[in-house]
Amino acid sequence: MQQTQRGRKMKKSQSSKKIRAQTEDIKKKSLNKKTVCVRQFYVGPGNNGKLIANYLSQLQGWKQLDQEISKTNNDFYLKWVQTNSEIQFQLFKEGQQIINHLPNHMILTSKQLIIQTMKEYERSKQQLQFSSSHFFPETYRIDLTSEQLSLEEDQFLKTDNSAVWIIKPTYFNCGRGIKLCSNAKKLKQEFLKLKQISNQIKAQKGFLQNGIFTPNLRKCIVQRYIENPLLLEGRKFDIRCYVLIATTRPLFVLFQHGYLRLSVDKYNVEDMDDEKNRYKHLTNAAIQKKHPSFNQSKESTIWSMQQFEQYLKDKKNVTQERIELIYLQMKKIFAHIIRCSSDKFEKRLGTFELMGCDIMIDTNLKVYLIEMNTNPALFLDTTTQAAVIPPVIHQTLDLVIYLNEERNKPIEKNLQNQSKLKLGNWEVIHNEVTNYNLVTQLN
Repeated sequence: MQQTQRGRKMKKSQSSKKIRAQTEDIKKKSLNKKTVCVRQFYVGPGNNGKLIANYLSQLQGWKQLDQEISKTNNDFYLKWVQTNSEIQFQLFKEGQQIINHLPNHMILTSKQLIIQTMKEYERSKQQLQFSSSHFFPETYRIDLTSEQLSLEEDQFLKTDNSAVWIIKPTYFNCGRGIKLCSNAKKLKQEFLKLKQISNQIKAQKGFLQNGIFTPNLRKCIVQRYIENPLLLEGRKFDIRCYVLIATTRPLFVLFQHGYLRLSVDKYNVEDMDDEKNRYKHLTNAAIQKKHPSFNQSKESTIWSMQQFEQYLKDKKNVTQERIELIYLQMKKIFAHIIRCSSDKFEKRLGTFELMGCDIMIDTNLKVYLIEMNTNPALFLDTTTQAAVIPPVIHQTLDLVIYLNEERNKPIEKNLQNQSKLKLGNWEVIHNEVTNYNLVTQLN
């Protein structure tokens, strides 16, 4: 009898322990559920968005929102889209959300506004040791919708007629609408004729048949063509590099190397005005993709920076020291542009901008900025692009997400000692917290 009672007590005790253990497990699971914060993200269609979506999806606690249903939904933590028109900035929750565009990135990514940004700053400063005149080709802003002749337009008309000009629409990218003109006299005559009928031009009428200017070029830039480009295996090229505005409050900007884009055809200056020869002169990937032989030769049109360096050393007898100077010049260009624009950005906590920037080099190894682009191409068409682009995106997301983590705020705390940040291949060219700008530092 006593043994039976002891047995019952033992069973009761064991049962109580089991219940307590189960209760503790439930409590622990409940606590764990509370600590796991689900972060919803939206990636818009196009431009290989799956590269962003796949990376974010593998992060713990991140969930992708449906692309169609959530197009106008503001219930996201991070949003990555191609254009500002896909963002409702008036609903943006500053400090609680992250989006991949600045409201006014156009001050850098518009072909006309970047000129205005630089010129306004440079006019306000005296005796700058480094300015846009050191790296930006001679450029004039043209507005055919205005009958009045601007100062820049007047200056353009006074340029020598031996120059070759490249005409670019203000807001287009991917090489769309670009024209070459080796007949400067004809270009100026047509310009003056169209200025006189500005009201018709506004309505997209009055353009000359087979003329140089088209409706896309009503507002454009006319830029002196670089006639002595450095060639690689006889082909023209440009360098695609990246600039990241990781945060605007405070302003923190970084640079990263990318890859080279070469033309399929070998370069020559014959029949420059012929549209059929644009493949020799416009190295933009979107243009080269339309070349009949692109698919067979696409690997040879994209070079890594390592291939570039080796070619310069082997074929052009360029030293590593001189190559480093080229790279320094590239970084100085963007550091200068950032100091020109630092007071113009519409600064909101949680906004960032990744820009694809295009550089050209001439036979004297002088470095030129061609343009800065929002929404850089993320397609992995070649071996080199597949090796270069994903790390750029991953390192961009890692840094931006880290800076915007609640536990890492205020951001100033992290930027005060940036050596602790995991930057990957990013190089700092501007840090507002430490009052650092690469150009100012070198002067």
